Amino acid sequence: MMRQAIPLFQDAHILRKSMLEALSDHAYLAGQLLYKDWGDGILSGCRLTTTEDDIILNEGIVFYEGEMVLIKEPMAAAYYPTDTTTVLKLHISDKTKEENFISRRISLALTEEEKLGKGEFELCRFKLQKGAKLRSRYQDFEDRNTEFDTLNTIHAAYAARGGSTLSPEILKAFAEEMLEAGGLSDFDAMFCVQLLEQERQVCAEALSAYVGHRDKKKLRDISNAALYRELARILKEVKRGERAEGGGNKKRWKIMVE
Repeated sequence: MMRQAIPLFQDAHILRKSMLEALSDHAYLAGQLLYKDWGDGILSGCRLTTTEDDIILNEGIVFYEGEMVLIKEPMAAAYYPTDTTTVLKLHISDKTKEENFISRRISLALTEEEKLGKGEFELCRFKLQKGAKLRSRYQDFEDRNTEFDTLNTIHAAYAARGGSTLSPEILKAFAEEMLEAGGLSDFDAMFCVQLLEQERQVCAEALSAYVGHRDKKKLRDISNAALYRELARILKEVKRGERAEGGGNKKRWKIMVE
C-alpha cells in the first residue's frame, strides 16, 4: 500500500523534515513523471521580444535531461548587425552540488556557430543588416523564414513526446491562415482546428503523419526546418486554390475535343 501526504503549513506548527520532503516530491517528481518520455526543449513560455538593442527571453520552462528548468525572470542579449547568420543560444550547465542546493547556471549567448553543444538550445537566428531594425512580428506564415532583419524561431526546439517539435505559436499561425483561406477539405479543416485547440506541443510525428496522409508520401526528414517547409508549401497551395480531397491531391481531368 502506498500513501500520499500533502503537507499543511499552519501558524504555530512545527516545520518538520518530512513535510519538506513531501513538498519536494510534489514540486520536483510530479513534473518528471508528467513529462516522462519527452525530449529536451522549451516546455512553456520563453517568448522572445526585441528592443532597439536587445533580444529579450521572457519567463518560461525548459525541459532538459528529464527535469524542468525554470527561467524566473527575463534575460537579455545585446545584438548588433553583422550581415551574417547569428544564432541566439540558451545554455544550461551541468548540475553543481552545494551545501543546501543542487543548482544549474543558465545563460544566453550570440554566436555564428549553428551546431549545438551539450546543454545548448537554439532560441532564434537572424541576419541583421547595418542600419536595419530586428523585428519579431510577422506579416504572414511565410514571413517567418525571411532571411534578413527578422527573428527566425523555426529551428527552436520545443519539448514534445518522443523528441522536439515546432513551436505552438508557429503551428497556430499555420492553422489560422489555413482556415482563413477557406475551401479546405474536411481533413485539413479538422487538423487545423485541433492545432488551435491543442494546449500541449504537437509532436513531430503527428505533423509528419498529417503531411504524409494529405499528400500520400512519407517524410524521411522530420526536423523543424523540413516540417516548416512542408507546411508553408501546403499553405501556399491552398491559397492558390489547389485543394486537397480526402487527404490526397485533387485529380485533374483532361477533356480531349476533336
